[in-house]
Amino acid sequence: MIPISLLILISHVASLHVTHISDCGTARGCWKLPNGCKDASDCQTMLTWKHERRHLIIEIESKLVKSDMWLGIGFSKDALMGNDTVFECQFPASGSGGVYLSHNTAKRNIVLKTASELLIRDGYTEVVDGKAMCGGEWILDNIHLDTEERTLMHVISSGQYNLFFAYGPMEKGASGEKRMHGMSGKEAPWRSQEQVRFCQRCSSSFANLDAVTTGDFSKQ
Repeated sequence: MIPISLLILISHVASLHVTHISDCGTARGCWKLPNGCKDASDCQTMLTWKHERRHLIIEIESKLVKSDMWLGIGFSKDALMGNDTVFECQFPASGSGGVYLSHNTAKRNIVLKTASELLIRDGYTEVVDGKAMCGGEWILDNIHLDTEERTLMHVISSGQYNLFFAYGPMEKGASGEKRMHGMSGKEAPWRSQEQVRFCQRCSSSFANLDAVTTGDFSKQ
């Protein structure tokens, strides 16, 4: 008979979410940083996305993000930061983490509370063995949002987007406010040079962005 303590350990390990990269370029799209890395052994950050009907399943792993930090994936139509829809994860040192949708202006980030509640399902955040992991199902239907939030969100299933990856610290204590990401060096945002589509029947939705040549990823 297997000891109860071992069963609990097995259950905990099985519950951990890991980014699936074995089917990158075929069943899901992937973006792995820095350019040229292959898997969790040498990548600092990995992002994958996969369509399930009208949902976009997003999974993110990053060794750059710790407790009391946040990370975000921006969806930009013009390869510039500003007027972007953001899928973000927060990892407070105390209390529960969260997955949210937000909007970037040229100078600040606005969390879209209603969109986050209605359009994000099964969101999770974990920090395990020095690696932050998060993700969830993003319902690609903005019809139920009020006019104000709907105007602040891109219709991700339509058009083409450059991706941004950014991360930064959070205020310690009760406020837990996000602080701005770095603007230079290794803490500056990363941007994909290629644009990606996120429609279910588009072949480019399964893009493996790691396949581009060296130099096709640059920091903003």
